[in-house]
Amino acid sequence: MRATSDRLLELQGSRREKLLNLPDASQSTDNKTMMDTAVVGDFRTFHKARRAPAVPMQRVTDPAEWGRGDLGDVASWSYRFTTRDHDELAAAVAAVRRNGVAVEAVRRENFPLTALAEVMADVRRELLDGRGMVMMQNFPIDRFDREACAIAYLGLGSYMGTTMSQNAQGHILGHVKDLGGDYTDPNTRGYMTRAEMLFHADACDYVGLLCLHGAKSGGESRVASSVTVYNRILERRPDLAKVLCEDFYRSHTGEVNPGEKPYFTQPIFSFIDGYFSATGAGAAIDKAQKLPGVPRYTPAQVEAVELYRQTVSDCAVDIGFEPGDIQFLNNFVTLHTRREYEDWPEEARKRHLLRLWLSDPDGRPIPKDQREGRSGRGVALKGVKLSAPLDVGVAA
Repeated sequence: MRATSDRLLELQGSRREKLLNLPDASQSTDNKTMMDTAVVGDFRTFHKARRAPAVPMQRVTDPAEWGRGDLGDVASWSYRFTTRDHDELAAAVAAVRRNGVAVEAVRRENFPLTALAEVMADVRRELLDGRGMVMMQNFPIDRFDREACAIAYLGLGSYMGTTMSQNAQGHILGHVKDLGGDYTDPNTRGYMTRAEMLFHADACDYVGLLCLHGAKSGGESRVASSVTVYNRILERRPDLAKVLCEDFYRSHTGEVNPGEKPYFTQPIFSFIDGYFSATGAGAAIDKAQKLPGVPRYTPAQVEAVELYRQTVSDCAVDIGFEPGDIQFLNNFVTLHTRREYEDWPEEARKRHLLRLWLSDPDGRPIPKDQREGRSGRGVALKGVKLSAPLDVGVAA
């Protein structure tokens, strides 16, 4: 056992050394790239991160464990884009347009950044070896038209991972807005409605949400640490923590190729290579219960899911979304949802977020079948080309 533990520490140390060799924007001494922490806030916690090899049915020590009282005011742990950042983004957008690059083809190679590249390296490090959550504020939505916003947003994301298809239409730029969807429909995903959703984790390493327009009322983002949730359940009911480490059936919400099963199985809590990872027990497991061939919940699963959902709610913090805010989350250590909202009557003012799904093959270790499935490749349907629509008007 000691040898195994030492090997896990060695593997984690090797991976961490690779990450720490990246330039650290907060430590730069170049006046052109020096960042005033009084302006940008201090989102970096990875410098003081402490992680121990994660073992099933033991308490997890991980920097992504945090609670309501650990965050404080959002501005104090956010990065605020400066005027210089806006100029750098504008120059990169101009380069993309000048070179005739399609919006869906924006990549790190054709979206040149300098100082902001260092910032995004730190954002990725924080998602990997810090809290697992970063807020960015003051993205220049008022300076850019919709296409420029999309290019700049995709360009920023490309410095953390590769974009993925988010739905059956192959959209790499998602639109989170009320399209009149019914959240209880087995084939309707919650982002197409204005309902309050169950806590969940998206099927990718990192999810990004950029606020273009806020709701008239409500719609606050809610986020919780999966590590904290696991540790609390383990302390309170270890028998149910064990149940949550076993497979649950999950619905593909109709987004499958012909001949594929409409469901798959996956634990809520997983352990691999000395790392803890998690996914949500949200609508995907409830909707799977309505599919033929899926066994009904056992009494233990019913009790475990009920405790899980109550614990997540107890651990969650509400975060307001203002136009120009971007929220990046590591889906394998954080859970998110949003509160029900009332929208504006005018179409142009309705709540509207742009979403990114990003894959990072060097990201947090997760089970092989999960990495090779939707979490590693997105909604990959045969014959569907990737696209980046600037808006959608029907459920997609």
